[in-house]
Amino acid sequence: MLMFKHILYLLFSIFFLVGCAPDRDVIEPTIILEGWIENGEHPVALLHYSMVMGEEYDSVSQLVMDKLITLGKVTVSSSNESAILIGGFDTAYIPPYKYTSSRLVGVEGETYTIDVEYDNKTVTAQTTIPAPVFFDSIKVQQSPYVDSIIHLTGYVTDTDPSRENYYVLFYRYRGDKQYQNCFLGLFSDQNADENHSISMPIYRNVSTSTLKLSDSDNKKGRYFKPWDKIDIKLATVDSIGYKFWSEFSALTMTSSIAFMPIYTNVYTNVEGGKGYWIGYGAKVYPLTLRRDTTIRYIR
Repeated sequence: MLMFKHILYLLFSIFFLVGCAPDRDVIEPTIILEGWIENGEHPVALLHYSMVMGEEYDSVSQLVMDKLITLGKVTVSSSNESAILIGGFDTAYIPPYKYTSSRLVGVEGETYTIDVEYDNKTVTAQTTIPAPVFFDSIKVQQSPYVDSIIHLTGYVTDTDPSRENYYVLFYRYRGDKQYQNCFLGLFSDQNADENHSISMPIYRNVSTSTLKLSDSDNKKGRYFKPWDKIDIKLATVDSIGYKFWSEFSALTMTSSIAFMPIYTNVYTNVEGGKGYWIGYGAKVYPLTLRRDTTIRYIR
C-alpha cells in the first residue's frame, strides 16, 4: 500500500544526512525496509540499501537498481501463522522488486513481526493492524470560482472518545495500482469537533512549491476535477505509524522548498536498519466525482 514513488529517494538521503561531513570516514550503507500489512490484504516488503553521503551515480534509475536487495529472506509471523515472503520484480513499485506472500492475509487486531536476513545482517520490526474506521459521508463540491476544481471532504465520527485513533488518507486514480498519500492527509481524534466529528479535506499529493492559496486556473494542482474516477483509502494506524507519516510528510514538503533542506532522520520502527513496518486498518471508497454531491454511507 505505499503509495508514492518518490519515498525511496528521500529515504536514501534522510537517514544519512545527519552527522555526515565530507571529511569524515565513509559510512556503510544500511538496509532500508519499507513494509506494510493491511486488513484483508497480503503483506508487502521492499528492500534496498541506503545511499551514502557523497556517493556518485550516473542516473536515478541506475542508482535504484544498484541499491536493490533481491536475495533477502523475509519472514512475516503472527501469533498463529508464519510465512516466508517471495520476491519478484514489480515495476509498479520503486524499488521495482516486491516481497509478498499469498498465504498470509492481514487480520484486524493481530500483531505481525517481520524479520529480514541478508548479507549476515538481521532487520526486524513489529506492528499491529488497528480496527478500521469508516466515513459517515464524503462531500463533493464544485468550486464556485473555477469549474474544473472539485473540493472533496470526508467526515468521520469518533465513536469512542476514550481511545485515540490516528488516520492517514490515500488516493489513486481508477486503473492505477499504487496509492499516493493525500497532501495534509493526516488526522487524529484530536481534530474532532464538539460533536465528535472529524472533517478531512482530501487533496492530491503535489509538492508545496506548486501549491497556491487561491483557485485560479494556474493554481489548482492539489485539487481533483469533475468526473475524476478515484479510490479513496481511509487507513487507521497506530501512534508509531502516525509518527512516521507525520515526520515523513513534513520532510517531503520542506525538501521541495529552497533553503529548507532535509536535515534530520525520519522516525523509524525498524531495528537493525531503517525504514518502517506499518499495519493499516483500511477501507476503500470508489468515487466518480460528480458536482455537488454528498455521499452517505451506512455501516
